[in-house]
Amino acid sequence: MAQTQPLTTNQKVVQWASGQLRKQVGKGECWDLAEQALKHAGAETSTDLGPVEDDTDYVWGDEVDDVKDIEPGDIFQFRDYVVTTTSETEYTFPDGSSETEVKTETAERGHHTAIANGKLDANGVVKTFEQHVKPLGKAVQNKNLYTRDVPPIETHTIVKRANPDTKKVETAKATKKVTVTVSGKMWIYKPTPK
Repeated sequence: MAQTQPLTTNQKVVQWASGQLRKQVGKGECWDLAEQALKHAGAETSTDLGPVEDDTDYVWGDEVDDVKDIEPGDIFQFRDYVVTTTSETEYTFPDGSSETEVKTETAERGHHTAIANGKLDANGVVKTFEQHVKPLGKAVQNKNLYTRDVPPIETHTIVKRANPDTKKVETAKATKKVTVTVSGKMWIYKPTPK
């Protein structure tokens, strides 16, 4: 019979947090999720590493120096962190006329904590476990978090759309550029066993 390796502290954090999906941990604050995940993993918590006050930038273990070294189970601490996604779509009609539509979405994490649930992808995105964020509020959810700016990504499609000049629905070429910008501060911590 093959002997299985014991779970690492990070693996225990991920395992416990994944079991909380769509549930509320503690009072539903972001801090509650990370604090309880580390307790259940037998790791030092922000309470152990202190100080812990309403507006503290909490410490969750050993600081990770480079975002590319993120591992599932690492803890993020954010301050004034904003991810802005801008989509600019230009529709060009057969008569040469065009119109442009711009949409901007922001995801703000003013004073926030999250748990890594994956490694960094090529676009600087990492999956996270979070609560006290949209759309589920105080319930634990899987999110995608941008960790850096992403230069414009351009796509081309053909769509049916009303021509603003003729008001008739026509076939238009749609050129969409999506840009992501990130601002604010982010710290990453590797949980440390007690």
